[in-house]
This record gives sequence, structure tokens and C-alpha cells, in this order.
Amino acid sequence: MPPTAMSHAAHAPPCVVPSAARRASAGRAAPARVARASARPATSSSSSGVASTSSRVRDGAYKWRGHRVHFERGGCDPSVATKHVVFLHGFGVGTFHYERQLRDLGALVDAETSDRDGHDSEDPTRARTTCVWALDFVGQGASWPCDESDDAFPYVNEADAAPEGFRYSVDTWVEQTTHFLETVVRPRDGGAYVAGNSLGGYVAALVAATEISRVSKTTPKPTNRPKNQLVKGLILLNATPFWAFVPADARDARRRAAPWDGALPAPRWVRALFETYWNAFRSRRNVEGLLGLVYGDAGKVTETLVSAILAPTDRAPALAAFCSVVFSPKSALALDEATRAIRDAPGASKIPVALVYGRDDPWVVPLWGQRMKRAIPRAAYYELPGVGHCPAHEAPERTNACVADFVRRREEEEIHHAKRSEADGAEAEDDAGGSESATRASAAAAEFLVDGAPRNVFERLAAWRETVGGVGA
Repeated sequence: MPPTAMSHAAHAPPCVVPSAARRASAGRAAPARVARASARPATSSSSSGVASTSSRVRDGAYKWRGHRVHFERGGCDPSVATKHVVFLHGFGVGTFHYERQLRDLGALVDAETSDRDGHDSEDPTRARTTCVWALDFVGQGASWPCDESDDAFPYVNEADAAPEGFRYSVDTWVEQTTHFLETVVRPRDGGAYVAGNSLGGYVAALVAATEISRVSKTTPKPTNRPKNQLVKGLILLNATPFWAFVPADARDARRRAAPWDGALPAPRWVRALFETYWNAFRSRRNVEGLLGLVYGDAGKVTETLVSAILAPTDRAPALAAFCSVVFSPKSALALDEATRAIRDAPGASKIPVALVYGRDDPWVVPLWGQRMKRAIPRAAYYELPGVGHCPAHEAPERTNACVADFVRRREEEEIHHAKRSEADGAEAEDDAGGSESATRASAAAAEFLVDGAPRNVFERLAAWRETVGGVGA
């Protein structure tokens, strides 16, 4: 979600345990050394009524650029997974915002696939093949500076604990997510589905575009899904359309006029200037007010949620991290550029896209989802009535149904494309969701699929301005 506070209840540093044996991945970075606590089988019941047995990880951690990075995992064990879904949170929250996805989504996706394979969705012996992940961005949630010299990499709770020159910026979070995919998730050939809400959606789109650019340098127009591509699909949940104030171009006069570029340590005058505002911003009353504004159902704003958001703001590095977020420049890759790269990706490197948007979001109003749909016409657009800015947390069952439907459709399209390529023995360009099988929605998600056409005068005006101004071209 957008700025409310610097997220998630602080976890006690988990004990370091040997990481499970993972498959070798040729051409990839070496797997990160991972500390994983609470990695024990847990039985739960998904919203579909499907019981799932998973190796649930609540306090996963690894080192990255002077930080102890926190993640959670649900669904099946990653060593046997054929599908991975990775969730990125909005600003001010953390992995806790995806509890119902971590608990239920893997079993729901597996049930959808099994139903179409002729297997009984209630069969407890049915193969579990979907792994679900959630990652805390550095400077938020439970991802904070650590002592890298210690094998247990414990947190360093000091105001200037972050490495010198480090920025809590969009570009940093893009690099962090890419590293997480490459060294921790390590999906099998074809990549993972990357989903993000608000800021997380912005970051997810940039990660996808960066991956397309990287792969296209070695394989200009692949006819089959590139085996080394990290992103298999992109899922945007009320993605914020903009982030940061300072221009990315160092030659820009506004950039040169900025008194600080967000590189830590934060100057004393910056911390002094922002401290009063920061304390008011992270107050319980303010956080409750902001959540009440953006949630479609105020009943979902609980004491547990507010406490989870407030807890990490008490960390000593939190104020400096907030200052760095405010002053760090925009991403070197603009969102419109990333959108065009995703839309125009060549051949089988084309990434399918789903938009899952709460219709009653007062910040990222529907016209932004419609704008993204016009920019990427092939995207599947699910709109949830009565839901605000955080659909995964506000309406987890409906969000899970839409995500599972999209993943199932994409997997069917992948099989369809492979069979067609094998039969033709020639180039068969991946239409990323355009086949008949990929346009059939499941019953649980069908009612939320919309065409993204403007409905009121403001939305029509926004669409008209795009045609006049050439936005997205």
C-alpha cells in the first residue's frame, strides 16, 4: 500500500539452519545462504476447501548488501515446485499482508490444474506443485541492516546501520527482487509469476521489463520460452503509477537542486527536519486514518494490522530509511517505458499480464487500471467491486481466485504453445494469453473479468487525452 508507515512486526532473529538441498541452476548466481525458521509441515484449508500440506516458512532470511532480508513461503516445497508465485508488498506493510495467499493460494492453483487434468481436487494425495513466496523490501517489514561478519547476520539496531552510500530507492528494490528470484526462489526453466500491490506492483513491472531486456540481448526473438528468464508472468494489484519526486537524470536541474540524493548516512539536518513529521506520520491515529481511507471495508482495518505496520517504525534505522525513500531519485527506467517493453517483448519472451484491481480505491482509481489495460491490450483485467487499494488483504478469496485463474490460463497456454510448436516444427509465436483455452475464466473469477473500457466522464477524458497525447505509444 502507499505510505502509511515502515511496515511489519519485527521478528526475532531466527536461528540459522542449513538450507535444503536445491537443484543446480546453470548460468545462475550461486544460491544465497538462507536462514529459515519455522520450516515445518503445516496443514491448512484453502478457500476452495482443499486441504494443503506445505513446508511453511515464516521467518526466512538471507544476507544482501548489508541487510538481513526477510521472506515467507507457503505452498509446496520449492525443490519440487513447477510453479512459483512471488508477492511484493506496498509501502508501509510487509509479508504479513499476504498471509492468505501464503496459506491458501498454492492449494487453489493446484486444485484448478488438477480439475482440468481430470483429477479429484479433494484428493489429499494430489501432487502439490505451486510454491508461494512473499518478500520484505529492505528498509521495510523485517528487512533491515545486519552484521554481515556474524554467521547469524543479526540485526544492527543503530540509526546509521545501513552501508555507506546505500539508498532505499525503487532501483534498489528492483535489484533486491531480481536477486531474490535468482538466488532464493530459483524457479525452474521459464521463471516465476511476480505479483505486486501498489509500490510492489511498480517494482514488479520494472523487474519484468528488466528481465525482458536482459534476455533479448542474448536471444533477440526466441520461439520458445527462454529457460533463463526469471519472470514468467506479471500480476499487478492496484499498482501505483508513480514513485519518488527527484528526477533520475543526474543532469536535470531539479536533481542538481536537491539538497541530498538519498545516499546514507542521512545528514543530521535532514533527520532533524523530518523527525517531527515522521513521528506524526507513524502515529497509530494517522495509520488507522490512512487505512480507513484506502480500504473498501473498514472492518478489515484491525488492531493486529495496525500494530504490524507500526512495529518496525520503532527500529533505530527507520527514520534514516524514511528520509532516504523521500530523497532518493526516481527509477532510471520509467513505468511507461517498462510498460512498452512488456507490451512489445519479442517472440516467446513476451510476458503475460494480469491486472487485479479493487474498484473502490480512492488513490489508484479505476482509470489507472484502464490505462494499463489500454497500454497492454492482452492483459487480463479483473476488477473487484467494493474493494479498495489492497485487494490481496481486503478480499483474499476473490483475489486468490483471480490469481489462480490467471496462472491456470497461462499454464494451459504454455502447454498449447509447446504442442503447436512441436506439431508445426516451425516458429509459433507465443500470444501470451490469446488462445481459446487461455480466454476461458474459471467460475470463481469470471464475474470479475472486465474489458477495461472507460465508464464515466473522467475515465473517458483520460482515455481521450491518451489518444491526443500519444501516451503508451
